[in-house]
Amino acid sequence: MQRKPLQKVILWFAVLAIAISTVGWAGIPGSYAWIGMSPAEAEAAVNPDEEEIQWFRDQLGISDQYRQAHDEILGMSWAHFLTMAFLVLFAVGALYVFVQRQRRSREILEIIQKEMKDGNTG
Repeated sequence: MQRKPLQKVILWFAVLAIAISTVGWAGIPGSYAWIGMSPAEAEAAVNPDEEEIQWFRDQLGISDQYRQAHDEILGMSWAHFLTMAFLVLFAVGALYVFVQRQRRSREILEIIQKEMKDGNTG
């Protein structure tokens, strides 16, 4: 009985953490204030000028032939997106299996405790 409120609190913290990180990834300038960046600095970090990017490429000697094409999703290449999607699916699946195993173990222990209490042997 005591686990239900704890599970709800943990779930709300997880949802809150995901929401905060999602807002930061979306590039909203105000979301970077908690790490000490001003809104202007955050905007510059999220949307760098083409001139700044070109300066960076010139300094490193990166040719224009290595520029990433714009066939991306959520700012990631397709390979990275699919890898992360499979990773998330695997993690969710593993968590589901873990929770189901814990529930079944608890059920079996409750049955055993009830049988021991009633004096049944099987």
